[in-house]
Amino acid sequence: MENAQRKAYSSPRQIERQQRILATARQEISRLGYEGLTMRGLADASGVALKTLYNLYSSKDELLFAAVGGLLQDLQALPEVTSTEAGLPRGLAYTRVLGETIEREPAYADAMARALFQSASANRLVDILLRDSVDLIADELMEAERRGELLAGTDIDTTAQRLIAARWGAVLLWQKGLLPLDAVATELLAGQIALLQGVCQPARRQWLASLLESARNLSDRPAVPSAGS
Repeated sequence: MENAQRKAYSSPRQIERQQRILATARQEISRLGYEGLTMRGLADASGVALKTLYNLYSSKDELLFAAVGGLLQDLQALPEVTSTEAGLPRGLAYTRVLGETIEREPAYADAMARALFQSASANRLVDILLRDSVDLIADELMEAERRGELLAGTDIDTTAQRLIAARWGAVLLWQKGLLPLDAVATELLAGQIALLQGVCQPARRQWLASLLESARNLSDRPAVPSAGS
């Protein structure tokens, strides 16, 4: 599967320019929406020539894929994710920071969700936001299975798909005004936990139940502890 990844550059100046372009793209998409973003407008806002921008990204879609893919990679690399125990705790830590990012940058999240919901199944945005996310969750589930935390016979792929469906279901509820913005992160985490409880062994279910109780307290959003804490 082809992922939208940042291109490799040889000099700090080139890397800084690319990062500036992608950061500006996210800001402009938040301000204008994806439909309102133009390559010329982005070039002006980023302080680069239009030709330079097209040399880096051949189209607005390619730029979008790089901006979204880069953001998700950045979230996965955050210390609060990478330092968390591998398996279910790490997956839930990523879900938490994803929800917090949506709450912090709602206009950008809304633009990405709209673009995704309007995309055909072969669109690379579907790969980035859905298929790659399913694969990422499946990896965490396989780690949990290796540790004996899942019930025998658990279908890893189906469970991963259901978890992604629940995640985007919460985003859709927020988009349609049925979920307050400040409840998005908690609802994302609670939805994942509720589904995981159905496929986990008793010891892990107990840990999840405790975490779910904390997650439902909107005024005290939890960190994701290790299983032994």
